[in-house]
Amino acid sequence: MSRSHSAIDRIYSTKSSKWTKLVSKNPARTVDALYIGPTGRTNSHGDDGEDFIFAMDAVRRVAEALSRITLPQNSGADLEGNSSEDDLRKDMEGLVNAGVVEALCRNVIDLKGDTMADDAMSSFYPPFVILYFIVIGMNVDNLDDHAEQKETRVNKRALKVIMDNWEEMSNRWWKEPQNSLKQDVAHEPERLLVSRLMGYLLLEDSSMYSKILHPYSNSLSLISRHWAYSTSASVARLNLSILRSIIFFKFSQNVEEYLKEHERPSFVSLLNKVYTGLSDPSASGKHGPNDQTSAQRILQTMSTRLAFGDPSYAVEDLGFCHDIYVGLRESAASSNSSEFDGFADALRNSETYWRDAFALMHVKNSDNSMRTEKELSVAVLNLALKLVLQQPANEVAQLTQTWVKTGLFSVLDETMEDLVRIPGAARLLTFFYTTIKESCLSSSFPLDILEALKNEFPRQRAVGAVMRYESELKNSQTKDLTATGDKKNEEDIPDAEDPIWINGLWQAMGWLEGVCHRDHHGREPAQLGEEEHKLDLDTSSTLCARRNCGKKAVSKCSSCKEFWYCGAECQKLDWKEHKPICKNNFAAPYMQTVRLGTKRLTGENVARLGLIGLGPNDSNIGHNDTVTAVDKLKDLSDYMMPLAFLIIAIAAQVFGVWDDLGRGSGSTSTDEQAYVQKVASYSDLSLNLPWNRPQYKGYVADLGIENTELEGQGLDLPPSKKKEVTVTDRCYRQAVSVQASCADVMNVG
Repeated sequence: MSRSHSAIDRIYSTKSSKWTKLVSKNPARTVDALYIGPTGRTNSHGDDGEDFIFAMDAVRRVAEALSRITLPQNSGADLEGNSSEDDLRKDMEGLVNAGVVEALCRNVIDLKGDTMADDAMSSFYPPFVILYFIVIGMNVDNLDDHAEQKETRVNKRALKVIMDNWEEMSNRWWKEPQNSLKQDVAHEPERLLVSRLMGYLLLEDSSMYSKILHPYSNSLSLISRHWAYSTSASVARLNLSILRSIIFFKFSQNVEEYLKEHERPSFVSLLNKVYTGLSDPSASGKHGPNDQTSAQRILQTMSTRLAFGDPSYAVEDLGFCHDIYVGLRESAASSNSSEFDGFADALRNSETYWRDAFALMHVKNSDNSMRTEKELSVAVLNLALKLVLQQPANEVAQLTQTWVKTGLFSVLDETMEDLVRIPGAARLLTFFYTTIKESCLSSSFPLDILEALKNEFPRQRAVGAVMRYESELKNSQTKDLTATGDKKNEEDIPDAEDPIWINGLWQAMGWLEGVCHRDHHGREPAQLGEEEHKLDLDTSSTLCARRNCGKKAVSKCSSCKEFWYCGAECQKLDWKEHKPICKNNFAAPYMQTVRLGTKRLTGENVARLGLIGLGPNDSNIGHNDTVTAVDKLKDLSDYMMPLAFLIIAIAAQVFGVWDDLGRGSGSTSTDEQAYVQKVASYSDLSLNLPWNRPQYKGYVADLGIENTELEGQGLDLPPSKKKEVTVTDRCYRQAVSVQASCADVMNVG
């Protein structure tokens, strides 16, 4: 006959009260009971499996109560029963000295799961969570000196026992996941616990790194698995944060202490542990023709977690992807590059990952906007830029094709109004558009991808948003200077928030549009050989300005007289996008940059198109030929890193050097008069070209250019002012300085 509920309640209450008292009065008996197990035999004290359960619960309540009052966010938390903090610490000290930590570790390792319910927590979870409560509760920050010394001894003992048993405990979790991988929010605490305890141990003792980084340790794989199986953004973020911090040695200052005495494991070996954690534990040893590569699997995991839509998690996810790419690239420089090539190729082709990342970029940059939402957009741009900067044109094309399919340029169009106001975003975007534009001019950039990219432009709404913001900044700065009389320190190299990047951004967007909309003579990509894959030097707009139209333009906008359309219908349909540029007088300066887009900044096409001539070291150059300042920039590309040259080259196009210094010598006075007229008109149209800043004058001086007559006009000297220059140490030092000051743009690894 079954017991009544009231009888069961009385028994439970009696047993619970008994073991609560025994924790204080007889901690040794309490610890002995923890070795019985739920189905074990009666021990010398007469305790059985039922007592095991109540003893475990009594220890948990003390440990949990102590942890709650120790954590800062839980100050003032209710204590267990009528116990004071001192009583709880005394009870825990007695339990630790009696061996409770050792008993709990054995339970994690040995406790069987065959008697638990299907939806219950895994058998090793209860003792493991008590271990976590113990190490948190033994924190000594808020104690007086005497109590702290005593507590420190107890805490060190507990930590040592846990670390001594860590390998066996983590192996148990790894080999027998039990219910910890069930896709149910009720099991999220199981997937969170290992990371939390591991993180605390790493902060407390640097020797924990030896346990985690041991070649046969499953700790990193276990955290990776828990990250992959997490069903909430918060648990996924904590697991990924711990994982990322450990494999990139950024977790705490303790890592420096560890690395003083230990060799740093290779990044590839650590990443392979992460890959191992992403494998399906039920498919061990099984392989098939449709198996994913490790790189594809980790990108799929990151993409699935991005789909949570949580900005805080997404920043961590994108940063992890960025760090893997950089880490593998650095490893490839000194060893086999197959790991890097595999990951980079998978990332370039992962439409799902990029689509999920772009979907999160719809920021709302107001006073109430979350900081992480702004960080998210910068993280996306930083990763995208890292993948295209200084990379071969065919790889940039591969990425561009993925971005076109996943709607990147549409997202930028929709979010540019807010995006451009995020500190640092304009600078990243300036380099992003310019780098793609340069790759488009390469003979190895497939024309079918270029045709697809052409259908993404123009983006007048995005351009208008950038130029309006630049006007706002200009007006605001004028008012501030009038009110305060302060002058900006113009000796500084432009930082991430300098208005020059806003100005450079809309010009870079124009350059890319100009490249995409050049005439390809109607030939299929397969018909174009190396010599035929070149620019159409007619920079006039020949295509309808309405995006995706593709027809020949026959008439221009009667208002701005800059945008051309195939007919009245397209012009009417495009008015909503065109209006912000047309009515704000932005059309003329923007279309000027579109026409300049086909002029290459760097690479083989520069000399072929006559933009910079042959260069001073070419055997065909005569003794009487003039070497231009632009030739000097070409020379510098042989002496500096590509990044530094790209920075100078971008600045050169922004400031008009390519347009007006690249056509050879022997200018007539008529040429010079036309040039001066152009300078005056272009200066009126350009909103912010600070070529007259002292630091840019320094660049001009180092390049051997005299710029006195046209100082402050927004462009450089007329062709007749060109003079001979040579490669000097001074030029090189200046270039290195530019590289150093701007390297943080790309967060170069």
